[in-house]
Amino acid sequence: MTQQAGARGRMMVFGMVAVLCVVLAGAAGWLLGHGATPPGRAPEVLFDAPRFKGLINQNGTKVSSRQLLGKVQVVTFLFPYCNTFCPVVAAHLVGFENTLAATGLADRVEVVAYDVDPGGTGPKQMRGFLREYGWDPANPHWQYLTGTPEQVRRVVTGGYHVDYEKVMDSGSGDAQASPALAVTGSDPQPVVANPLADKAHVDYDITHEDVMMVVDPQGRVRRIYNQADAVGTGELLREVHRVLGSHG
Repeated sequence: MTQQAGARGRMMVFGMVAVLCVVLAGAAGWLLGHGATPPGRAPEVLFDAPRFKGLINQNGTKVSSRQLLGKVQVVTFLFPYCNTFCPVVAAHLVGFENTLAATGLADRVEVVAYDVDPGGTGPKQMRGFLREYGWDPANPHWQYLTGTPEQVRRVVTGGYHVDYEKVMDSGSGDAQASPALAVTGSDPQPVVANPLADKAHVDYDITHEDVMMVVDPQGRVRRIYNQADAVGTGELLREVHRVLGSHG
């Protein structure tokens, strides 16, 4: 999200924090993965994830929902020019991926993000965003998907029921979110360095819900987290184990 130049100091501090989160999550990954993970019961099916074809990933490769079947999907929604929640979510998911590699589950899980700015960004910006936060665009276990604005809206809002909105900069450097999408709670939004956004100097923001979902290998949504930036690696790992252990 766009910010005034005076916020750059805070951006760098939060950028360092985001990188530290990745390092700590990777270091803790082995312990979490090799510790006892309570199997528990998989959560109930909430709804079917949307079916699609013709979306493209960060490398320009076409991807369909059929290709994702058979794996647990960790689904989120990201704006490449964001410098609040999206970089934090990306950094956490890098740590989660490191954990999966340590536990041998990497081939059974796919991290799937949807670009909520399909009209203003594309694979080039998506690759740049991923690299900034330690996400290798060539990693086959990550799919950052986009398409036409109509395609993305149908999948994200029509299928996952996640809303997003383009908001023009008011001229003060701060774009105002609509009340429906405003973040609730007393904690201020984090400010994280995003050189891609600094270079682009866009005059708009994309406000969207800070949501993460877990989709089972049959393509059914089993869990919704309403604060994606606060979901820990241990919680996600336990959820993956529960979903993989379910045959319902």
